[in-house]
Amino acid sequence: MGGRLFGAAAPATPEDDMTTSLRDDGGHADDGAAPLPDDDAPLGAAPEPLALDAPGAAEGADPGDVFAAMVDEAASAAAGALILRPRADLFMDAELRSMHSRAVAYLRAGAPVHFRGPAGAGKTTLALHVAAWLGRPVSMVTGDSRMTSADLLGREVGETTTRLHDRYVSRVVKTASATRVAWSDSALTEAMTRGWTLIYDEFTRAPAEANNALLSALEERVLILSNPASGRRYVRAHPEFRAILTSNPEEYAGVSAAPDALFDRMVTFDLSWGDHAAERGIVASRTGLAEEDADVVVRLVRAVRESGARAGAASPASLRTAILLGRIMAALGVRAQARDERFAQICLDVLEARAPRGADGAGRAAHAEALRAAIRDACRARRPANPFAPAPDAIVTEPAA
Repeated sequence: MGGRLFGAAAPATPEDDMTTSLRDDGGHADDGAAPLPDDDAPLGAAPEPLALDAPGAAEGADPGDVFAAMVDEAASAAAGALILRPRADLFMDAELRSMHSRAVAYLRAGAPVHFRGPAGAGKTTLALHVAAWLGRPVSMVTGDSRMTSADLLGREVGETTTRLHDRYVSRVVKTASATRVAWSDSALTEAMTRGWTLIYDEFTRAPAEANNALLSALEERVLILSNPASGRRYVRAHPEFRAILTSNPEEYAGVSAAPDALFDRMVTFDLSWGDHAAERGIVASRTGLAEEDADVVVRLVRAVRESGARAGAASPASLRTAILLGRIMAALGVRAQARDERFAQICLDVLEARAPRGADGAGRAAHAEALRAAIRDACRARRPANPFAPAPDAIVTEPAA
């Protein structure tokens, strides 16, 4: 059910009702393009080199930049905090809409929510979207191996010294000075104090010791501050404080095992890569590709993913890979045509890194040839566009005012 996310190439209209249909209208300047060539034909030479100013190149905001599209810049500047707004054109299938609605409901009831899944499944996008529906300012932090508890709680940021010179009696000078340590709250303390929503992305990439503060924060809603520079011994959570966490499975490199006591304190949703139709819709909406081009891209990436799993690829070809491929195609005005060497070269550049671990020169050459065969197969099996496809059902959960 994972990765069935999000974004669109054009602003939503009122009748879109929180979703978008799959349409053949994105990312192409020439709506009257000639019929696609025979995809069974051999891969040919590029008619022109790749160029950033190629016809059909995308202009303006990137439709795949979900974070930037959600940020309300004016409200954020006025509030001095990150303010997110739900997007009316984010793609979701029925399974993900259900997960979204349940997550919002659990958070409003006060329960922390945790999205877990493979890289590229859409965990962070879902966390941002859910946080936007809560309608509170957001405090966001991303875990890494160098994190300490200070990155969640706060730290000393310098000293403030006050000096007093008393010359009330002209021949007598009294001097006094006082120095205090300046303190700055970090993401968790700030969210708890102000009633914001905490998004802790990839929290299992931080050492377990750095996350110990989460135990009392999520259960007792109290944060113990042992550093006297903070000026407080503890912080009680604001009634509106909520927490959303994301993580990769434990088998991923660089991921630390989270204690069971932490998992007991939150509702965990497991995401996975979606089915073909869901991934096609996401790629089309996130990149602006026409649906039939997105279909080829997804078909190709899924074939590479499945073959890589059997052969022990260095890294999986995920939905994120398909979105990357689609964004490059849309920006350069390249269609998914087997005989177009530009399309083939983009696919090779994006996907060749997924060769099996330890492959030598001959192995990589064989992998490249297999990719070219997969490109031809994906183009041959392309799905025709359906301009009459209905929009998915609307999300039933109401965003916060």
